[in-house]
Amino acid sequence: MKRRLSLLPAVLVVLLLGAAPPRPTEAAAPPSDPIAQVVARVRPSVVRIVSVKPPKQQEEPTSSQMARASTPDLTNTAIGSGFVISPAGFIATNKHVIENSVAVHVVTADGVRYKATVVGVTGRADIALLKIEAGRLPPVPFGNSDKLKVGDTVIAIGSPFGFDSSVSAGVVSAVNRDIMESPFDDYIQTDAAINHGNSGGPLFNVQGEVIGMNSVLIAPGTGSVGLGFAIPSNDLQFVFDRLMATGDVKAGMLPVRTQAVTWMIQQAIGTPGREGALVSSLEGEGDKMMNGQIKPGDVILAFNGQKVKDPRDLARKVAWAPIGSDAMLLISRGGAQQTVHVAIQGWPEAKPAVARTLAVQHHLGLELASEPREDGRSVVTVVSVDPMGTAADSGVQKGDVILQVQQTPVSDPDEALRLLQSHPAAQHAYATVLVERDKERTWYPIAMPE
Repeated sequence: MKRRLSLLPAVLVVLLLGAAPPRPTEAAAPPSDPIAQVVARVRPSVVRIVSVKPPKQQEEPTSSQMARASTPDLTNTAIGSGFVISPAGFIATNKHVIENSVAVHVVTADGVRYKATVVGVTGRADIALLKIEAGRLPPVPFGNSDKLKVGDTVIAIGSPFGFDSSVSAGVVSAVNRDIMESPFDDYIQTDAAINHGNSGGPLFNVQGEVIGMNSVLIAPGTGSVGLGFAIPSNDLQFVFDRLMATGDVKAGMLPVRTQAVTWMIQQAIGTPGREGALVSSLEGEGDKMMNGQIKPGDVILAFNGQKVKDPRDLARKVAWAPIGSDAMLLISRGGAQQTVHVAIQGWPEAKPAVARTLAVQHHLGLELASEPREDGRSVVTVVSVDPMGTAADSGVQKGDVILQVQQTPVSDPDEALRLLQSHPAAQHAYATVLVERDKERTWYPIAMPE
C-alpha cells in the first residue's frame, strides 16, 4: 500500500503535466517595415558635406522665399548632404553646397572626416561631384526616375540643420516640375520633409534606389511645409557618368531661346498642337552655327525622331546629344512641317567656385591671446578663427577659453599653439582641446595641418 501511495503523486504529476496546456511561446516578430529596411541598408552611404565659406554679411530672411536646402552655421561653414556613388570615393552633392568655398570636407556615416576634391560642377544645373580618399565605400544604386508616379513612397536622408542621418518619408507630389531654375528643370516634388542641410542628399524609392537628389525647398519661413524638390536620378546619372570620366559634362545645346506653345499661340500660328518648343530668338552666332536652318517663329516638334513636349524637354534631349553630331529636327513653320538638320553645339563648361584640387592648408587658423581673470590667473582665449584654417569647422569659436590641449593644461597662447602644431599630422590626425564657453566645458577635435 505504501509503495502504491508513494508512486501515486508521481503518476498524478505526469497526468497533470500531460493534461496541462502547452506553455505560451513568444509571438513571431512582425515583418520589418519596408522603409526601415531601406534605411538600414542605405544610410551608411549618406554623408555630411562641410563647406568652409569666407566671411560675409548675413542677409535677413524674407517672409516668403524659395530656399536652397543648405544652411550656414556660426563658424562660416555651410552644412549640406551627399551620397556615395562609387566605391572609389566619388560623392554626389549640390553645386550650391560647395560654391564659393575655401575648403570642403566630407563626414562619412561613421563620423570620419575627409578632405574633398571638387571633381567638377555643371554650368546650368545644381550638381557637383566630389572625391575623397577613403578606401572602399558603399555606393548606392540609381533607379529609373522616369518610372516614378505621383503617390509613390519616397525616403529622404540627410543632415537637416546639422542632424546627421535624419530620415523623412512621404510621397511623390508631382513630377516634371518647372521652378524656373534652369532650362532643364524636371524636378520631382515631394512632401517628405526637406529642410536646410538636406541639400545634396538622396531621395530613395522603396527599393533602396536613388531616384533624386534633394535640392530646393519652398516655404514661407525657414522650415519645411511639404514643398521639397529633387533633381531626377536619370539626369544625375548622365552628369555624374561624364564628370567621373573626364571632369566635364560636355552637354549639347542649340543656340536658340525657346518658349512654350500656349493655346493662344497655337491658334495664332497654326501649329498641330500645344507640344513643342517655339523659337523666340537666336543667340549670338546662332544663325551662322545652324546654317540658317532655324528661324524665330519656328516650332520644334521633334528631335531625332522623338517628340518634343516643351522647351525643357528639348533642352534635355539636346544636352544628351554628342557635341558636333548631326541632329534632325521636325519643325513647323508657317503652318507647314519640314525636316532640317543642324549641328549640336557645346555648353560652355563651368569652373568650380573652389579649386579642383583644394590648396593644402598650412595653418590652424587660430589666433590666440592671453587674458587675465579675476583670480589673477591667465587663460588662453580665441581671438579669431580663420575660415582658411583647419580649425574652421572644429566648433571652436571666437571668445572661447582653451583650458587644455591634448589633456595638457595651458595658460599661455604660445604654449597652446606649440602643443597643437607639434601634434603629428596624418590623414585623419586631430588634436583635442578643452574649451570653456558660457561656463560650460566641451572637448573639440581640431584637424591638424598637413
